[in-house]
Amino acid sequence: MLNQDCSILRYLLLLSFLLSLGTAPSAQVLDPADAGVLDPDDPDFDPDQDRRRQPQEQRQVELDTFGVFAFQVSNPNEETAFRDSLLDDFQAYDESRKVPFDYGTTGIVGGAAYPLLYRPRERLGLDLGLHQFDLYQRTGRTMSFYRQQRPYTNLKFVEGSEQRDIIVGAQFSRNFADGVNFVMDYHRISQRGQSDQYPNQNLRNTHVNTGFWIDHKKGKYDAFLSFAANTYEQNQNGGLSALPNVGGDFDTPLSAEVYLEDGFLRQAHRQWMITQYLQFGGRTDSLGRTGRAYTLSHEFELNNFYNRLTVPFNENDTLFQEQRFPNLSTDIRGQRSVFDNRTIQNAVRLSTFRRGKSGDRATVQKDVLELGLIHQIHRLRQEPGDSTINNLMATARVGFRPSDRFRVVADGRLNLADQLGDFQVKAAGQLDLERFGKLELDFFTQLSEPTVIDQVYNLTELPLYRNDFDKVLETRLAGAITLPVVNIRTGLAYNLITNYIYRDTSGLPQQIGAVQNILQLTAEKNIKIGVLNINNRMSFQLADRDEIRLPKFMGEHSIFYGGKWFGVLNVQFGVDLRYFDGFRPYYYNPVVQQFQLQDDQQTDFFLQADAFFSMRVTRFRFFYKWEQVNQLWSDDLLYLVADNPFPDLAGRLGISWRLID
Repeated sequence: MLNQDCSILRYLLLLSFLLSLGTAPSAQVLDPADAGVLDPDDPDFDPDQDRRRQPQEQRQVELDTFGVFAFQVSNPNEETAFRDSLLDDFQAYDESRKVPFDYGTTGIVGGAAYPLLYRPRERLGLDLGLHQFDLYQRTGRTMSFYRQQRPYTNLKFVEGSEQRDIIVGAQFSRNFADGVNFVMDYHRISQRGQSDQYPNQNLRNTHVNTGFWIDHKKGKYDAFLSFAANTYEQNQNGGLSALPNVGGDFDTPLSAEVYLEDGFLRQAHRQWMITQYLQFGGRTDSLGRTGRAYTLSHEFELNNFYNRLTVPFNENDTLFQEQRFPNLSTDIRGQRSVFDNRTIQNAVRLSTFRRGKSGDRATVQKDVLELGLIHQIHRLRQEPGDSTINNLMATARVGFRPSDRFRVVADGRLNLADQLGDFQVKAAGQLDLERFGKLELDFFTQLSEPTVIDQVYNLTELPLYRNDFDKVLETRLAGAITLPVVNIRTGLAYNLITNYIYRDTSGLPQQIGAVQNILQLTAEKNIKIGVLNINNRMSFQLADRDEIRLPKFMGEHSIFYGGKWFGVLNVQFGVDLRYFDGFRPYYYNPVVQQFQLQDDQQTDFFLQADAFFSMRVTRFRFFYKWEQVNQLWSDDLLYLVADNPFPDLAGRLGISWRLID
């Protein structure tokens, strides 16, 4: 069980303290002594009301002529302008529903997840194969740094139907003297309630990213120091063996019966990164022309990964251990699996490019040519043995962006040591024809060794299996077109997989020598009629073999009123709908820590409905979401993972507050 180290009172005190910051004098956005101007980025900005003593005065902010631009450490010369959005999808607090197309989860926020719309998984060197939490992972590479003039803070708090089910988030960025910028990103998912969760399902995910950006005053040297910590502490119940007694005296999720009563998993990632850029050239001549710039970069990365699964023997687990998966019961005391992987990575890259500005003043690369080498050394321990693996990879990048309307970039990688011959090539292009539409094209191909867990898995210090699989080849070609005249975006993708590896119904890995084909079609269209908004997203995918089991058809629709009350209050209320055709979902096996095939459960077409209300005043946002209102007319539960239903009808509320200065 998780440690009971954070009481409800401490959470409430923390929330009160954070909210009090927004009313402190140092955190005021509007200075009463300043005439002030309206924020031009406010979607409701009206220049005719840009004066004092008007309702819009409550939305006044200090004018930031510099703006806020976000970039990632992998390429500081490619920025995107940061804009404060209104309420678009603010109520979508769950990471599995924030992505373009939903993930399937074990029915609890923060649980093991897999994509419902197939995509290849990119590989870089050795891959352990433990990807059940990839959706939530935050690293120094994915963390955003900000080019700004004023401090930026964003606070978030979400509470479920019980006070112990919360999500807390905080982002902060500030400039200091001598060209130093500090950034911090904190995120925690804590689902530790009782009455609205199934037995042995509590979890706590904690993500902390922090970093420093040191920018030389002459712009010739940049250094980035970052630390990322991702910790997953989750009880593992293996799903439900019996549903709660609907209509009985104890009709709550807690009254259900589960396969495993004491399973527990702790997975911890720690990453330290130091990235340095030395830039020369790129000077501007007397005519205002910028010359070609050159950058030499070095990246040092230290990664520690630890994964420990324990399933102690329990006499109530016989249905799982003796009837369903007797092949996994290797020890009468229970099961234990330990992975410990420590990685040191060094990367050196040399690039040349021409610098430019996008239409929103973000720094971009008009063209780029880059060559590099990456070396990894892994010290891997899978209890009880250990091994050392070296990877040496050559990398290259070519890009061309003559204007904001056209861009193309291609990346390649080739393994030169160990995993010899593994490669990856990906390319993306975009052509914006303005009112005539926008074309997008993506290509991806990858040859890779099977993951460690595909080849070998030790359970309670005994080998569960040993395999010698062939390399896996994946290719994806995707295109999309956006037609602004009718406000629709459609996409078509084709996936080709050779030597596909999957988990059979016993939880063991198998490889198919034949070719797998997956065809996908997507469509997105938003409709606005006065204050009525209807946002739509649909997908269709077809696989030619039974080993890939995903919904053939699924849709997401948001139907809501969007308007302004009292001149200052942006309001939305409506319903979020999503539906899936009937399919045979994967089962998440906590002992092998993988999604596997199962033949016992077949779902029917299912419609989920969530009602919501959200509002925004200046930088403050609030939402209330009533989830699974479809339970009002049907007792059926949603299954995206076999034996792991979503809980029944429940409410959730959240707030967000963005501060400047």
